[in-house]
Amino acid sequence: MAWAAGGEAMREGLEQWPSLSGTWGIISQLYTRAMVALSSLWRYGQKQGCSPGRASAMMLQLQSWRTPVAIAAVLAAGLCCPGLAAGRDGFRIENRVFLDGEKEPRSRSTTIFHHGVVYDYLADPPEVTVFDVQRRRFVLLDLERRVKTELTTDRVADFSKRLKQWSERQSDPFLKFLGDPSFDQTLDESTGELTFTSPWMSYRLTTFDPESETLSHQYREFSDWYCRLNTVLNPGARPPFARMIVNAVLEERHLLPREVHLTMQPKEGLLPKRLTVRSEHLLIRQLVESDLQRVAQTDQFMALYASVAFPEYQRKMGD
Repeated sequence: MAWAAGGEAMREGLEQWPSLSGTWGIISQLYTRAMVALSSLWRYGQKQGCSPGRASAMMLQLQSWRTPVAIAAVLAAGLCCPGLAAGRDGFRIENRVFLDGEKEPRSRSTTIFHHGVVYDYLADPPEVTVFDVQRRRFVLLDLERRVKTELTTDRVADFSKRLKQWSERQSDPFLKFLGDPSFDQTLDESTGELTFTSPWMSYRLTTFDPESETLSHQYREFSDWYCRLNTVLNPGARPPFARMIVNAVLEERHLLPREVHLTMQPKEGLLPKRLTVRSEHLLIRQLVESDLQRVAQTDQFMALYASVAFPEYQRKMGD
């Protein structure tokens, strides 16, 4: 009965965030493996300094947990004891972005970190961004038209440099701020809430400690580069420098965000009104078979898709 109750709790939680599940069969298998592995976790916990009762307590909690965050903790298993990091094959993050208090997300994406390469899957339009750290490049894949294009990190970095120089030359005070932002920072140790405030914009983050410096570094590296890339892909997009300050503090404190609330409130200048954006990020510490299959398929697409110049790729995406 306890196993059935636990499985039903996971099913209900997954219905709250459908993009997490892949297939129910895979999740059910992982749930079974998690239950079987608790005895091993108990033994490992003793070596890592956990109290002997933590794994047993996790067994009881597993039967009643119903939220997506709890499901992530179960699949991760690493939240049970200090020192357990992401899976050997990598990890993934589920992302949702909301605008101005809307109930339905404006965008959904899945970001998979796998062996030094990051695969970012945008749901609509169906596009994949592959960030290859070692090869210093982004590969963009248009899944509908089956074409790809490539941008080097040098090109992206050069664009950011020129954008910063341009912002600093502007007379508009908000644009000047975006080119060289600064914030007052506070961290509530009890809640993990991190805030960055300024007259022009503010960030409020709900954070957690992933207990892995490697994981927080990988997240910061990708997030920084993706912010830079976004300004290349979307002319007129907000410069990346404010978010890069946030990312640097997250890595310095070994934190990851669960929620990010961005408020832009220029008193004068370019933006005519207050704008708020909220994003949710759910860490899944272990890749499942469907994740690995998705990565393998993406690698095949990169080999098979016709390569086009970046301007042509942008025109095709806009058609």
